[in-house]
Amino acid sequence: MMPGTSRQFAASNSGPEWDSLMEVHHEAIEKNYELLEEIGKGQFAVVRKCVELKTGLVYAAKIMRKRRVARGVAAADIAREAGLLAQLRHPNIVTLHKVIDTGKTVVLLLELISDGELFHWTPSSEAEAAHVVRQVLMALSHLHSHQVAHLDIKPENILLSTPPPMPNIKLIDLGLSHRLAPGSELRALFGTPEFVAPEIVNYEPLSLGTDLWAVGVLTYILLSGASPFLGEDKQETYANVAACQYQFDDEYFGNVTEIAKDFIRSLLVKDPKERGSAESCLKHPWILTESETQQDLSAAMISAVKRGCVQAVSQLLRQGASLDVKDAKQDSLLHISCASGDESMTGLLIENGVELDSTNEKGLTPLHVAARNGHINIVRLLCLSGCDVDKTNRGIRADVTAIKYGHLEIANLLDKLRSGNQRENYVKQLQPTHKAIDRLHVRLLGHCATGKTSLINSLKSGIFSFGFFRRSRSQNCTTKREPSIELDVTSKHGSLSFEYSDNEYEGTVGVEWSRGNVGGECIFWEFCGREDFLASYHHALTHQLPAVHLITISLREPLTVQLQQARFWLRFIMDRIPPKNIGFAGKCQDVKVILIGTYAPELQTPNSNGTNFLAPLLQFLREFTPILGEEPQVVVLDATNSSNPGVKLLRSYLTNARMEFLEGAMVWTGLAESWKAHILTLEDPPLLLTLQELLLEVRKINPLVSIEHCRHLAQQLQTLGEAVLLQNDLVALSPEWLWRDVIGWQLSPEQRGRLGGRTTGVFTLEDFQARCPCPANQALQVLQATNFCIPCDVEDDELEYEIPCLNLVERLPGLWEPWKPCSTTLPHAGLRLFPGEAPLYHLTPIFPHLQSQLRKITQTWDPRDSDLYQWWRGSKLCVGPCESIITLEEEDQGYIEVRVRGPRGCGSQCFALLGVVFDAIDATIEIVAPALLLEKHWLSPSQLRDYDEVLHTWEPATMLSLLLEKGFDEAKLKNPFNGRQESVWEIVGCGTALLDTCIPGTRQPVKFIKPGVQRRLAQMLDPPDPHGKDWCLLAVRLGLGDRVANLDSNVDSPTLRLLGCAGTGCTVGSLVKQLRALGREDAVHLLLSHTPVFVLSMSIDSETGSNLSR
Repeated sequence: MMPGTSRQFAASNSGPEWDSLMEVHHEAIEKNYELLEEIGKGQFAVVRKCVELKTGLVYAAKIMRKRRVARGVAAADIAREAGLLAQLRHPNIVTLHKVIDTGKTVVLLLELISDGELFHWTPSSEAEAAHVVRQVLMALSHLHSHQVAHLDIKPENILLSTPPPMPNIKLIDLGLSHRLAPGSELRALFGTPEFVAPEIVNYEPLSLGTDLWAVGVLTYILLSGASPFLGEDKQETYANVAACQYQFDDEYFGNVTEIAKDFIRSLLVKDPKERGSAESCLKHPWILTESETQQDLSAAMISAVKRGCVQAVSQLLRQGASLDVKDAKQDSLLHISCASGDESMTGLLIENGVELDSTNEKGLTPLHVAARNGHINIVRLLCLSGCDVDKTNRGIRADVTAIKYGHLEIANLLDKLRSGNQRENYVKQLQPTHKAIDRLHVRLLGHCATGKTSLINSLKSGIFSFGFFRRSRSQNCTTKREPSIELDVTSKHGSLSFEYSDNEYEGTVGVEWSRGNVGGECIFWEFCGREDFLASYHHALTHQLPAVHLITISLREPLTVQLQQARFWLRFIMDRIPPKNIGFAGKCQDVKVILIGTYAPELQTPNSNGTNFLAPLLQFLREFTPILGEEPQVVVLDATNSSNPGVKLLRSYLTNARMEFLEGAMVWTGLAESWKAHILTLEDPPLLLTLQELLLEVRKINPLVSIEHCRHLAQQLQTLGEAVLLQNDLVALSPEWLWRDVIGWQLSPEQRGRLGGRTTGVFTLEDFQARCPCPANQALQVLQATNFCIPCDVEDDELEYEIPCLNLVERLPGLWEPWKPCSTTLPHAGLRLFPGEAPLYHLTPIFPHLQSQLRKITQTWDPRDSDLYQWWRGSKLCVGPCESIITLEEEDQGYIEVRVRGPRGCGSQCFALLGVVFDAIDATIEIVAPALLLEKHWLSPSQLRDYDEVLHTWEPATMLSLLLEKGFDEAKLKNPFNGRQESVWEIVGCGTALLDTCIPGTRQPVKFIKPGVQRRLAQMLDPPDPHGKDWCLLAVRLGLGDRVANLDSNVDSPTLRLLGCAGTGCTVGSLVKQLRALGREDAVHLLLSHTPVFVLSMSIDSETGSNLSR
């Protein structure tokens, strides 16, 4: 743990420089000077204004008490400061006039600087800030040229010698400064916590670069008014510094240029050697002033290109810097970037029109330089941009240069490009055409026996097919019924079950992929209605957007069942679509949903489309307006008859959707056409490739292809429905193989019965291959990329593969046996996580992924101190003496339950373990259902300790309502089961003492509201309210009424725009208060139900850390 500001622990590297530098006067200061008012004060020094009696000149007297035993300043330290001030005179360093030794004190007479500290002045523009920082760097450059480090750069040690707005400054207080002689090493623990560099915190050797870190912090503060590393206390500040954790928050840096941020980034680097020097910082484009000459800009351009600073070069180009710049060796900017192999910089220079074939003093072109250094991707980029591959240097082409230096691959590439026509064809393949990829992706979801397959066949059959799949009249549902519904739509109803009673669906695949034509080419994705496959559907739903989703509902079912099924699939889709680009009223821009009523009775009116059969459902589906639209599209049809009016209406809807999606559709490239032709020539076309493997294959078609071209090709193939992009840069080149032979095969209940005794879901490679219809290594790659499988190290460097979906082990007895009663209160905590409705069916697809996430987290832990045991719908995670158990329970409609316990004195470890489980849950939700909202109902800790069978739970809204008015300790709730009063902290704190860094979730800024909650707030508050209870009045109540006109929009969400411009002072609690004043209890309940009960304040100060919201 680092102490507070103190003197160094190491000996000085330089001895007293006292007598050799200037005369020291041994006299009472009052003899020649009159001491006036105090103008500054430090730990061991006082600064007073003084007047020389003889001349009337005014000085600042820095009076330092000599050290006596423990207090005061050591003589060597005083001598060092005085000596450095006397020797290192500079316009931006305070001037030393005289040194007086009074016996008990030493007085440094310094020039009086009367325009105040930088600490009390805030620049109003970047130019003003850069003006100040530039002078600090000039002072440091002078100090560093003498190997002197200041080591205490901060606003309090920078004084203004002329008034703002463009003040001159003086650096003061060299009390901590040291001469860092070459070969010497200084380690020290001193400085102001928020300005110290990581090497000080870590007690590593200091360097001149230590000052530059402080300049980076200083610049950050000048531009934003915020401190990058400041924490709640010194320890937190030091931890942030050591981790180099900082961010450019839009609230503070929204109007700051990228070039300024680049300057800060170049200094706030953990490794001191990578921070450059004060002299190089003075050449940074942000520091250069507009009045400086083009020569300075040219030098800055060369410096920025050598450093690889793309943003800096972009800024310089906007300032008018020339690309026609050469260094002392006559190397152009392009020569420099090609020599370093910097693809981003080379691309930027080429885009801005740099000369491609210029030569340096040796006659080398950039192509020669890239070929000589073996940078084949740079060679590709130059050739793609039209460089002259035949240009020679003393008769030697670039391909010959490549051969000379052993780069045969480059030589072969250049040889292929020597034909002008061939190269032109290669270049043309990589250029986008004007032809849009108009394939429409249609996804069909619904329970079994709702006619999905028949509907696809009817849509594929064409308008001239009549009744090829038509069923007999006896199968039609002709029962007359009243279209009315009376039910609790949030209840669990047995008819929502995914069970089936016959063999009709045995052998079905989770997702069936096929092609068809409905007003153009379509890709159909048929989602089997069996529960076993639900865990995989988030991949198929999100891998390609935009898309049309058809939800099939059998009209043979009672209306209550129809409603439950419709709500389930709508919620399933809505939870899995990432809540990004939220439109007005929460609209999902890339998703269109059409409700399909199948097995419709024959219509009495010939021209009727029968939509009245589904009309009664719509009033109960209004919360799904973001994906259904204000006017839901509903079709009722006979799925077996391609010519009935319903199918024709659906065709028109699909055609309209195609036209709507075409506006932002991806376009063809010649490379995609060439790839399709190439793949047909292969005898055994690949099914799965990494992006790098795909790149090697594509380069057989076009040698100029880069990794970005290859990634774009993969995206085109996915849009065409001929590939699926997976995590870990995997490309499945056969969607049918992916879903049939890999994912569908593993999840199929028919295959689960053939596990060969491996009911734990853990397989060796050989075991897995025995039950897999395709190469095991490929299947396992896919399963790992889709989070179904986790590789686990076992003895002798062997691997086993855990697939939680295939874990059929029942829970062992005794896994959570009651501990013996103890007089001391032992740490216990727990909670249950509930979705809004049909909890069990929404949680079962998630739980196997949670088990995978838990395994992934624990793989980095010491196995001697931790253990994870998993079974069907359950996991037990132990760390040290602490235990946690995570289970999926079916009772009370279904929920995920988490319990944590530990022995006496282990409250903090239990709290940390609970945090690990929360992190795993949050990461899983982000992967599987990023818009799913789970309510966290906390369990009574007293009942957990008593191991009661029936436990009372506290809803988050109840707890947060109390925390709006009281603290964690004061907010108490009475348990109706045992009559005990339990504080909120007792419920959530695992028995640990209240943490200073822990605050109620209602005190976090509104910018931390979860995206899923934001979407529902937009849905509630965006539409105009007849009584004005919408976002407009909320803006007025939040003090932002003057921005209403700018925030108004019918495309984007004005509510979210409003919250986006609210400052950090606008917290969830203040938002709740204003919504209550508006009478919007619906929005209040939403926020309180889905805001964490507590957050750790460090997660608010830095978004780069882990999510610590609970």
